Amino acid sequence: MLRPTKPQGTLFQVHGSDELQVVSSPDRVVIKGSSFAWGDVLFFLPFVAFGLLFIGVGLAGSAVGAYEWWMAGEEHCISSDDEPLFTGDGTAHCLDRDSQRSFDTLEASEDRFRYSNGDATMHFRWSAQGDYIVIAEIQEDGYADCDFYRPASTLPMEWSTEDLTYPYIWSARPSWCNNIGLGNDEDFTSTQSAPFDGERLYQVFDSTYGDVYYLEFTNTTVIDRGYLVDANDGLMGVLFPLFFSGVGLFMLRGVNDFRPFQLTFNRPSNSIQWHKAFAGTRFTGWNWEDADLTTLQVKRTSEEVWYSGHHDDDSGYYETKWGDRLSVDVGGVEQALVFFIGPSLNVRQDPFLVALAQALGIDAVVRIESEGEHKTPPVVSEDEKSKGDDTTHSFWSIDGAE
Repeated sequence: MLRPTKPQGTLFQVHGSDELQVVSSPDRVVIKGSSFAWGDVLFFLPFVAFGLLFIGVGLAGSAVGAYEWWMAGEEHCISSDDEPLFTGDGTAHCLDRDSQRSFDTLEASEDRFRYSNGDATMHFRWSAQGDYIVIAEIQEDGYADCDFYRPASTLPMEWSTEDLTYPYIWSARPSWCNNIGLGNDEDFTSTQSAPFDGERLYQVFDSTYGDVYYLEFTNTTVIDRGYLVDANDGLMGVLFPLFFSGVGLFMLRGVNDFRPFQLTFNRPSNSIQWHKAFAGTRFTGWNWEDADLTTLQVKRTSEEVWYSGHHDDDSGYYETKWGDRLSVDVGGVEQALVFFIGPSLNVRQDPFLVALAQALGIDAVVRIESEGEHKTPPVVSEDEKSKGDDTTHSFWSIDGAE
C-alpha cells in the first residue's frame, strides 16, 4: 500500500533457484516468488481493512470540516434540517435533543403539578429561588434531580449563555431537593392553566458552557429541548480528522503490506524496478535506470543472512552464508539482484538461470571470478567445450566452495 523503503544490498535471498520463477512478456521480464503466501494474506487482511477504514473516516471527517468551515457565516446548522435557535446576541444554536410528551390531564397543588395519560403520570415539584425557578421531575421511586431555570421574560434583550450562568447553584439548592417524594398526600386539583403561564424556561448552569436547554409547559404537553452552539472548528476541523488517516497509514505501514516483492526488467528502457506484486508505479517501488540487460553475472561470495527466531516474536540472528550472487550493471555500478544460499549453480543448466537468460534474449548468465578469493584454473565440462564460442566466458571454481 505504501512505498517500501529503498532496498539495500541484494533484493532476493533464497535457498534455491526453485523458489523463484521467470515470467516474460514482449517488453518485460519479471522475477518473482514461485508461490504466494496465502496464509500471510488472510492474517494481514483484517489489519489492512482497519487501516483503510481509519483512512476513510479521517478523509470524510476532514471533508465535512472543510465544508462547514467554508459555509460558516453563510448558513447555520448545515448538518440539521431543524430551525436553529438564536440567543439575543444573535448566536445560532443547533438542535441536539428534542423530547415532546403529550398528556390528557393536568393537576396542580401549591408547589407541585402532575400530568396524567392513562396509567402514565409525570410528577414535578418547583419553587422560586431568587431570580430563578427550581424544578424537579420526580421518578416513581421518589428520586429527583433539581435544576435551575430562568424565564425567558427575565432575560435582557441581547441575552447570551452567560446570562444562564449561576455559580452558586449547589449552595442555593432548596432543602426540599433532598427529600421530594411523589406528594400523594397533596391536594391536587384539575386545571387548564399551563404551569408558569406556558413561558419558556431556560436552564441555568454553574458555568458558561455555550449550549442552551429549555423546558416549556402547556396544559397537555411537556417540551424538553437542547441546542448546541453552531460553531465550526476552522482549520482544526479540517486537520484533526486527518489524525485518523495517519493512524490508518501507520497501520498499513506496520503491516508492511502482504504483497510479495517482484523484480521487473524493462527491456525497451533498459531499466529495472523493484516493486510489490500487482502494482508497478513509482510510488510502489524503486527504479534503476541505465541497466545493462545484455549481461547478467553470477559470482561466488558470502552474505549475512537473517534467520528469524520464534514465529510469534521479532527475535532472530544473522549468519554468514556462502552462495551465488546474481547481479547486473547499472550505470557502471554492480546491483545485486539475487543471493542463492548454498552450493554453486550451473549457469547453463540451472532452470531458473536458463529461463532468465532466454527471456532477456542473451546467450547465458556469466559466472565471474569472486573478489578476494584464490582462483584455480577454470573447470570446463565436455558439454561446454563442445559449445565453441560459448566457452569464452570464465567459469571459475572457488576453493572451499560447496
